[in-house]
Amino acid sequence: MKQLTPKHKLKFYSVIALLTGFVVFIRIIGLLFRESLDISDFIIPWYNTLAEKGFSAFAQPFSNYTPPYLYLLWLITATQAFLPKAVAIKLLSIVFDIGNALMIYKILKFDNPKSEETPYFGALLFLALPTVFLNSSFWGQADAIYTFFLLISLYFLLQEHPSIAMIAVGVAFAFKAQAVFLAPFLLLLTINKRIPWYSYLLIPLVYLGMMMPAVMAGRPVGDLLGIYLNQAGTYRSLSMNAPNIYLLIPDTYYSDVVMIGAVTTGVIAVAWVIYYSQKMSNPSSAALILCAAVSAFMLPFFLPKMHERYFYLSDVLLFISAFYIPRFRFLSFISQVVSILTYSVFLFLNYDTSAALIDSFLLAAILGNFSLVVFVLLTQYKLIPSLQSNGSIADG
Repeated sequence: MKQLTPKHKLKFYSVIALLTGFVVFIRIIGLLFRESLDISDFIIPWYNTLAEKGFSAFAQPFSNYTPPYLYLLWLITATQAFLPKAVAIKLLSIVFDIGNALMIYKILKFDNPKSEETPYFGALLFLALPTVFLNSSFWGQADAIYTFFLLISLYFLLQEHPSIAMIAVGVAFAFKAQAVFLAPFLLLLTINKRIPWYSYLLIPLVYLGMMMPAVMAGRPVGDLLGIYLNQAGTYRSLSMNAPNIYLLIPDTYYSDVVMIGAVTTGVIAVAWVIYYSQKMSNPSSAALILCAAVSAFMLPFFLPKMHERYFYLSDVLLFISAFYIPRFRFLSFISQVVSILTYSVFLFLNYDTSAALIDSFLLAAILGNFSLVVFVLLTQYKLIPSLQSNGSIADG
């Protein structure tokens, strides 16, 4: 970015001040917002167990989450004397919102080291994204946590430090299984010899290492290794309001459609990896971030049994891509609209009073995501050949 004149600096800092005010205001509103069902029915009971039993609670499977999130939840029980439980839970996620903003700053700064404006603006604008503040401040969900470690991984992949990157992937996977949404991207880089095969051993090692406190408390290792398999069977539904084709298919076809959907997604992902591994001879940062965004969007779009929140990572990566590829600004905007529609169904509406509105929101979200997957895949197909040399962030 060119050096700003005094007049443009005034405009820039005015925008920064307005954005900062909005970011703080919307999070205060979110903290005061009612407890979501996930907080009241799940996270607060886990909080209560940890507050009552302390470290010994980890010996029993009182939650369907992996221990790393519960370690953090245990730490925040120290605030129970002066913070409402729901506020403490939401603040935990907000801390990782800030961590993600820091990583976005570092990613944008990596390719534009002489500029402060673009990285600062990108980091602050990230905190103003509806996906981000609705997920943490209103919903109290933990998607910001695993995303934080995947952004660390992406940052070190840009710097060509694959071992550190894979350690970060391992940490992300220990928090949430959704970290696998970057698997096609990682495999693509492995075929292109940017990630050595042996570094994948770091993922299970890190996962096991992060389970060790729970093992020390008395939890069987077998239980800890089976958490994600048990999670997969929690809901017998083809879509938990995820805006993809499975939302249109009755759950009476569950068993057959799950198998067909999983196999189809696997074929699509493998074909995508094989094709782009041949096109990525010397990828720029823009190419890498674009492929990461496509990987994170492609899997929850084609897989069954997805939740609406599973597009959180792709929303973040599409947003980062917009700083490298100007046409992605519109695609990032569409992804935010889709997430607003689906999040609103859970957070602000109910079928008893708003069935027609909910159906219209979900249909609009499906149409938006179908359009998005077409444009994202076409854009990648057209742009990848031109993104094979190192370059800086687009100013346009």
